[in-house]
Amino acid sequence: MSGNRSLRPKPRLRSDRAVPPRPFHGLRPPTATRTTGPGWLGLGPKIAPAFALVLLLAATLGTWQLSSLSSGAGANPGGDGAEVTDGILIDGTITFARNGALWSLSGSTLTQLTAGPSDGEPAWSPDGTWLYFVRQRNEIGGRLNATGGITPYRLRVPTLMRIGARGDREEEILDGLLENQNPKLNFSSFIFDPAIGSDGRIALATDYKGPSLLGGDVLIRLLQEDGRVITLDLPDEAPFGHQDPAWSYDGSGIYYVQNGSSQGDSASRLIYVDLALESVVRFGPSGFIEPAVSPDGRWIAATRFDKKKGSDVVILSAATGEVLLEVTRTGRSWSPAWSPDGGSLIFLAASGSEASLQQVVINSPVSGPPTIISSLQLLRDTVDAGVRPAWGRLRSDLQGGTTP
Repeated sequence: MSGNRSLRPKPRLRSDRAVPPRPFHGLRPPTATRTTGPGWLGLGPKIAPAFALVLLLAATLGTWQLSSLSSGAGANPGGDGAEVTDGILIDGTITFARNGALWSLSGSTLTQLTAGPSDGEPAWSPDGTWLYFVRQRNEIGGRLNATGGITPYRLRVPTLMRIGARGDREEEILDGLLENQNPKLNFSSFIFDPAIGSDGRIALATDYKGPSLLGGDVLIRLLQEDGRVITLDLPDEAPFGHQDPAWSYDGSGIYYVQNGSSQGDSASRLIYVDLALESVVRFGPSGFIEPAVSPDGRWIAATRFDKKKGSDVVILSAATGEVLLEVTRTGRSWSPAWSPDGGSLIFLAASGSEASLQQVVINSPVSGPPTIISSLQLLRDTVDAGVRPAWGRLRSDLQGGTTP
């Protein structure tokens, strides 16, 4: 640890609720309903670090004016109007979003998994049998004001869901509505970035602490199998909070992003917490988000931010935090995810105001840095730029999935 920054969370002020605690996702805090005409007054990331706004702009633009996918496109891969690029054959299942609905690419077949229109943040269970995601809905709630009355708020309420690998057996895991005995005083939490542990625990970036508890900053918390939410003792630069939890390959710890700001530059950095030893260490330099741990634990893929150059996908050494491979150098790529066998990496790349789904095949020698063997675009059409893709172990027929 450098400098005098404490590793203990800072106390949170009541006024922090009005400030986006997680700039990368461009949070819109619950906001008062207008008395003259309808509308949403979400403040957006007004005080977000400049580095986050670069990716936020690319991500939000990519969700506008996207044409719909055809669920039958996979029946004729590579044909006229087909969505899947010629020759693509995916081992396992890649999940991505389009128009707020989740889709899968398995083999050369596309399948719509959810109806949308507000589903995102997909994450596969380690065995590939469950797909977790976050669904948003609109509610009306409120808070007591200084005069003793109730100020109504428009709420955007998240729900952690899961479905089977084929899109069946939909279940609600955790609802983000904070309920009051008076429904007019209901409020909403934030829920982001589910990461599923091999023992069933789910790491989340959330301010949720319980069904009637207004939490604090958006921090990494653990959802236990019995429904309890555990808040870890982790460093926090209020009000920026945390994001992007990723379990270590053996499930003993979690990588995550501690957000911050330093004179307009990126102060977000990767942190590793060893859950067994209860130790917290900084991993690599600042300016990295979206860690993705390779199945063998040797590499950490991440998105690197540069105020002038934009965002690129890189691979770091899990042992040293050193950048070993620049997967892209365009300043227009983000959101990496590993294949289950560790032989490939997928990510999003800007395509006009939208995003394309890209894959690179990686050579990982026993000694020495990884190298790129080949690269290709998986789909001919674009996908939602603000939703990170995920790669599950099983195919859509619930078979296969290479074991690393």
